[in-house]
Amino acid sequence: MWTRADEWLPIDGTRTVAAVDTRVSTPSEGASRRRSGRHAKRSDTHRAFALVRRYHGDNKPYVMGFVMLVLEAGTAVLEPFPVAYAIDFVTGRVPSLRERGFPAVLANERVETILLLGLAIILIAAINKGADSMAEVYLARGGRELGYRLRVTMYDRLQRLSMAFHDKRRTGDVLTRVTGDVLVVEEFVVASLSNIIASALLLVGSFVVLLSRSWAVALIAVVVVPILALMANFFSLRLKRVSKEQRSKEGDLASTAQEMLSSIRLVQSYGRGHVDLENFSRQSDQSMRASLKIATIQAQFSFAIAVFEGVTIAGVVWLSFWLVETGAITPGTLVLFVLLIQNMFKPSRKIVSEWYKVGKLIASTERIHELLERHPTVEDTAHSRPAPKLEGRLSFTDVTFSYRSEHDESDDAEARTVLHGISFSTEPGEVVALIGPSGAGKSTVAQLVPRLYDPDSGTVAIDRMDVREFTLASLRSQVSLVLQETLLLTGTVAENIAYGIDDPDPERIERAARLAQAHEFIAALPNGYRTVLGERGSTLSGGQRQRLAVARAFIRDAPVLVLDEPTTGLDPEAARQVIGALRTLIDGTTTIIISHDVELIRCADRILVLDDGRIVQEGSPDVLSYGPGPYTDLFGQAASPDPSDHGPGAVSWGPA
Repeated sequence: MWTRADEWLPIDGTRTVAAVDTRVSTPSEGASRRRSGRHAKRSDTHRAFALVRRYHGDNKPYVMGFVMLVLEAGTAVLEPFPVAYAIDFVTGRVPSLRERGFPAVLANERVETILLLGLAIILIAAINKGADSMAEVYLARGGRELGYRLRVTMYDRLQRLSMAFHDKRRTGDVLTRVTGDVLVVEEFVVASLSNIIASALLLVGSFVVLLSRSWAVALIAVVVVPILALMANFFSLRLKRVSKEQRSKEGDLASTAQEMLSSIRLVQSYGRGHVDLENFSRQSDQSMRASLKIATIQAQFSFAIAVFEGVTIAGVVWLSFWLVETGAITPGTLVLFVLLIQNMFKPSRKIVSEWYKVGKLIASTERIHELLERHPTVEDTAHSRPAPKLEGRLSFTDVTFSYRSEHDESDDAEARTVLHGISFSTEPGEVVALIGPSGAGKSTVAQLVPRLYDPDSGTVAIDRMDVREFTLASLRSQVSLVLQETLLLTGTVAENIAYGIDDPDPERIERAARLAQAHEFIAALPNGYRTVLGERGSTLSGGQRQRLAVARAFIRDAPVLVLDEPTTGLDPEAARQVIGALRTLIDGTTTIIISHDVELIRCADRILVLDDGRIVQEGSPDVLSYGPGPYTDLFGQAASPDPSDHGPGAVSWGPA
């Protein structure tokens, strides 16, 4: 059974992730923002490598990849030697290979030597490219596994983060972190890491060879390397800053596009597409300008490296020419030195081409880390236990609750208290309606039942057991929801009805649909229960979508039911059909109804009127409808029952 991070309540808590450790270390909030300069850069770099180290998975691809890169660098250092030997052999400075002890192959000793040197060049090139290809394969395995583990961990974390986080965070930005930022990290390991490591190894190898052949030429390299490092550091700081800005702009761009697509009917109905287009165009321009800044810095970096390379090679040629004139080295060795110096700049140019990705990597890992370091405010404890089969005896005892800001969840954070000492209880199977003006705290009460939040003080209990004693999965598996906004997923009708249970079968799905009065319209669909719904079920009417939500609640057969404005926005006929299905659903089930629909409220055994987070009136619909009070103030004449509804023993209604 699949799950969705944007579902109001993650019912199915039995996710299986292939050995992915979703625990994350918890550095103090905002500490990274307070660091600056060199210390901040070191911290950001450490965070990037720590993230890769934590989620990289199996070590084998990385170890084998490194071995292949060492082999690649070694063969790259050896490549100039056959060329240098050939030049010295042709000029008569060195003997043939046969004189060096190689066995005779051809009659012509001179041709034989050139042939063997040519074969050596081919063999070294083959080994070099083979090692390079194998390194790419191994690091591709490691990078893809790293990306998989990061995405799964972030997805799991998003499913468990508090409702406050999801309510206040822009969806497009979050999606960019899960997809775009993870892809940056993944592609860096797959495509860039091998280039950077191989280049660094080639730099070191070339310097060692230079040092072994001429300390004077090696001295030039000693001066070159620190200057290269300083240049790379200077440009990398600029690249990191601009890359972080670019990733933020891309997140804003994705959020704007996502909001437009999710509200396309509103945009077209109000004819405000040009306004949204201007906003999107402005943000796209900002993202483009950030990208151009990166390209400009990278071009400046390349130009500086190219000029420095030319100056260095000119110095080496001048020094080597002087050494040739004095007889200290041969012409072949001069060529060897020039090729080795070029070998030192080839990896430098590669590092230049990849270095801006280091800045993007650090920016992306910072955004990933910012999400992963957030911890759910509601989670299982070491003492949590599976909930037994519940009867549905629900009680709130002196419950106080406050909404804190998204970024500050400390005890002394500024908070908005929405519930003040709420106390009430229900018997198993009792139906209680919560009514009141907007902002009275009705939905908050409902969300405390499945532990979407925990109260600041007081106790929420089911069957006289604190709900915090139970594991979240076992508690939520015994609570069903029918919400105002029906959340249907892309999939078949049957899959949507069966969402939240592990072992659905066609007979059980059809029975739930019949009880929800949904079977008739489902059967009329092109493929019946196998009809694939569009995104959010947009091809169905509001009443049809809501009846599917009722069927979803039926199939779970949970002892506790929460109805949060299930008929809001429906036309009278659709509302009548939904209420008819709900009457069957709530029969014998402990139910919390939140609604402004009088017809639905009349289904309740008892009504609690909330105002400013307090219960200001309580009683049955019959009793509350007679006298003045908050209940009649809210509903007026509509609060009076329909005489046709009176059954045996019903209370006689006097004048309103």
